[in-house]
Amino acid sequence: MTTILTAQSIRDAEAVACHLHASLTTVLESPPVQGHRAATLSNELGVGRMTCQRIMKLAKTSADPGPELLVELPGVGGLREFLEAVIRAGVPRSSMADAFAAIDAFERYLREIGLSQTGFDSALRLFQATTDPDRLRDRRAKLFDAASTITGQAADFTTSMMAIRPSRQDGFNFEQIAVRGYAGMRASGSAMPIRLPMNMAFSDFRKVTDDEAAREPQKLIEGFCTRPLPSIDSRVIKSEHLAHIIDPKHISPGEPFDCFAIQHNRWNVDEPGSHKAIWLYVDYPTRHCIFDMYLHRSMQEGLIVHGDCHLWGTALLAPPEDLWMTRFADQIRFSELGSGTAGAGSKVYERHQELAAHMFDDQGWNADDFAGFRCEMELPIWRSGLSLVMTLE
Repeated sequence: MTTILTAQSIRDAEAVACHLHASLTTVLESPPVQGHRAATLSNELGVGRMTCQRIMKLAKTSADPGPELLVELPGVGGLREFLEAVIRAGVPRSSMADAFAAIDAFERYLREIGLSQTGFDSALRLFQATTDPDRLRDRRAKLFDAASTITGQAADFTTSMMAIRPSRQDGFNFEQIAVRGYAGMRASGSAMPIRLPMNMAFSDFRKVTDDEAAREPQKLIEGFCTRPLPSIDSRVIKSEHLAHIIDPKHISPGEPFDCFAIQHNRWNVDEPGSHKAIWLYVDYPTRHCIFDMYLHRSMQEGLIVHGDCHLWGTALLAPPEDLWMTRFADQIRFSELGSGTAGAGSKVYERHQELAAHMFDDQGWNADDFAGFRCEMELPIWRSGLSLVMTLE
């Protein structure tokens, strides 16, 4: 079974590679080696031609090599054989001390991870296949195409943003404005209806219940919606969620439309605790996704905020903020936006900063009293959950 390398073992491999590169490059500058071709060295030193070829490639590699160098070089035995041959050709052994130490470090590294050089090669390729951004994006692109075809739905852009502050009304401890919407949404006539659901909230590893929320009805943000305005279906689906439903039968097949809605909520969260999480579920295949959360500055002190991405819909009983068994390796980008909405812009959707400003203006809140946090992902994994987690230090 191939050993799975960790990020730390990769960093250790890079350190070993740098040491080998620096010390062996010095050897290549010694009189018996400098300026010679690999074939000539093989004959003069009595070392295998392949060993000489692999070592001489060092002259063309970067001074800051990656872990791949440990695969490209000869093995520990071959490296030591080469150094001994250079010593026999007249180079003092004392001048080779650092090179021998680098080879010892190489051998020690392989022993610590329990792999041969060939095994390390396999493990490194597996690590790169599961962490290389371009490869991961290609896989998500294939998933996007497949999911779009199967569901008959796809969006160019999905966004969710919210602002949270302590409530000023008796009987509630939090107040929230939430915006949810899509740009460039397409749907076929036979596709399932499109919902504009707001985010799910969790507090100290439990879902905040509907009894703790006083939700106002959603309303379309008409200035950001396609004209004519999307037709909202009158059916009732989990009415307590008060989510807009758009039936594809009212939309020209394949014709893109934009639709955004806003909702004001108050919360009376029982024992909010020190660990909170807000989740955005990726309901529809989308090319880009941005999830922003603005916290009132009075709530920020002592909070650590970070983002995460998990499989949606697990029935396991793990806390939502600790779903280690469903966490995707291909993670979202997390960033801090600073105060207000000045940093809320995005090249993905040119009106995103304007939409954020509208969210605050709609309720008359001062955006400068809030600090923003963002999760974003290109081609997010369909049916995944993006989470912003807040933990008291």
